Amino acid sequence: MPGVSKEGLEITVEANELTIFGHRLEPEVKADVVYRESRPNDYRRTFDLDPSINTAKISAKIDQGLVTVMLPIAESVKPRKITVTE
Repeated sequence: MPGVSKEGLEITVEANELTIFGHRLEPEVKADVVYRESRPNDYRRTFDLDPSINTAKISAKIDQGLVTVMLPIAESVKPRKITVTE
């Protein structure tokens, strides 16, 4: 999400739906713009989450326009080793 700062990023989860919204401000230019790589538009993307995702523990970070969202699997879904007794 180039041009989006931490303050302009909003991530929400509602009913197993993850929404990422990024607001990008148009940079102040003191000259005539001849060519522009990107537009000052907002970003919005919605993802359906699998029920095995623990939505209470979702975390995210942004670093230089790269957003990383961690989606942990619920403990009840993770495989576990069963101890065998005699």
